[in-house]
Amino acid sequence: MTAVEQSSRTPAREGSRFHVGPAALAIPAALWMVVFFAAPLLLFFVYSFLTARLYAVSGPLTLEAYRDALTTHINATLALNSLVVGISVAATTVVVALPIAYWLRFAAGRWETVVLFLITATFFASYLVRIYAWRSILGDNGLLNSGLKSLGILDQPLGFVLYNRFAVTVALVHIFLPYVVLVLYAGFRPISPALVEASQDLGANAVTRWRKVILPLVAAPAATSFVLVFVLAAADYVTPQFLGGTDGAMLGVRIQTALTGAGNWPLGAALSFLMLATFVACYALTLLLLRSLRLDRVRFVS
Repeated sequence: MTAVEQSSRTPAREGSRFHVGPAALAIPAALWMVVFFAAPLLLFFVYSFLTARLYAVSGPLTLEAYRDALTTHINATLALNSLVVGISVAATTVVVALPIAYWLRFAAGRWETVVLFLITATFFASYLVRIYAWRSILGDNGLLNSGLKSLGILDQPLGFVLYNRFAVTVALVHIFLPYVVLVLYAGFRPISPALVEASQDLGANAVTRWRKVILPLVAAPAATSFVLVFVLAAADYVTPQFLGGTDGAMLGVRIQTALTGAGNWPLGAALSFLMLATFVACYALTLLLLRSLRLDRVRFVS
């Protein structure tokens, strides 16, 4: 073998020796997902088929936990509350965030950066602080009732604005609104202002522009935001504990009580997987609807 042939083959061998493929690069992330997500989820799934003891489980495998979860009246009531609150919060948040994101993209001008910074700054506020803030605002001696009393509108405080689904909905909309605004703002970014101006020049009024131009282009991020907020709101258990009372209790509270209060791990696991199955079904239906309408992606229009 000549020196030229040896020198030409050596780099190839060295390159193949140190070559790392995409599959190898994905191994650390895959191991992380298996250890900290898939394994606990699988263990929890097995728990849902076992028999409950006080903070313990035992065999044999049974469907008793699922039967209890599906037939108990309180679980059905709490599931209905979770569904109503989840849909209300998701719909309200998307409806409120859409004009804000539109204004940031097309009309904010020099205020765009300032407003985005203020929206991002709200993430530094604690989740519990915001819940307690709404508890103070809606309470009998809170800002709302005190203000109405000082104006002479009320003699007695409004007791129906706290410890119910309304209070939970208001607080969750406030909590999730910044996230949805940013998602929708990112969805508006690919849309050129010239497209909106062209539709206006062709005689489309504001309603027509929103219905035929703007909403179809941002349908995918809007639907994604709706599903995300619906899942987070319907599964929340902290806000209902502080603001929900008996009328605003939700299924997440029941799961938390079953796992930590009563020590009934199979029931808590069964309720969790039934809720997870509902969320997956909602996501699949939303995706199917978007694809059937050909609105499943943001269209980059320049």
